[in-house]
Amino acid sequence: MRQIYVNKWDDTVTATHNKYVLSDRVKAGEILHVHTCFCYAPSSNTGDIITFGVRTGIFDVTCRSRGCTNRKEGLSSLRDFFVGEGDQVFAHFPDSAVGHAIGLHIVGCLLSIDEYREKGE
Repeated sequence: MRQIYVNKWDDTVTATHNKYVLSDRVKAGEILHVHTCFCYAPSSNTGDIITFGVRTGIFDVTCRSRGCTNRKEGLSSLRDFFVGEGDQVFAHFPDSAVGHAIGLHIVGCLLSIDEYREKGE
């Protein structure tokens, strides 16, 4: 049975911050179907890079990355994507400065692996 998934993770950049915001890991036996992903950076400047994707534990798979051509408040996904069990969504803000707010917002559905296989998403 599908379960609506809505969550957000917010942080403030500090001097020792790695400038990543990570979602919770998808639980064993589940798949997260992400319908909307938004990387929030209200203090971003022209040229600031924002990247998001899926962290598998072995490597990061980039879904979208952009250097802003004009001042924007973030970056959103252009299409939905799936996150497997044990994986998590990451947002990276390499140009953020100390004191900047950064965040990751996700809207989607959690479904069991069996349901995912059955429906052929």
